[in-house]
Amino acid sequence: MNKIRFSLIALIVALFPCLAIPAPDGDPTEILIIEGGKDTGGSGYHAPALIPVTAAYYAAFSSLILDFRYDLGSVTVSLENQTTGSTSLSVINALQGSQLLPIAGDAGIYEITFTLSDGREYIGSSIVA
Repeated sequence: MNKIRFSLIALIVALFPCLAIPAPDGDPTEILIIEGGKDTGGSGYHAPALIPVTAAYYAAFSSLILDFRYDLGSVTVSLENQTTGSTSLSVINALQGSQLLPIAGDAGIYEITFTLSDGREYIGSSIVA
């Protein structure tokens, strides 16, 4: 799998050398995603949940990079700029692997919510300068 991924990256860099130049905004900023909608009260041991999605904000492209651990089917992605109040709603087919989700990129504090078809929610937030 790693050989295929490396070959694909090498092919993209060879065909589009401008992508190999480091972006002035640096590397993507990881967004911590947690399981939402759970009651954290009560007693007893609770094993940490396996979060099926990771996300990062890539300022150079004003986009979110979403990485799905396995096929989640149809996922609703809600993005709210809590500073300006603007919201964006996307329904995506969350196949295993990475996807790029363009966003407005306006400065502010963003909250991202992933709602799976079975109702489970995963939430994260990030600051965009």
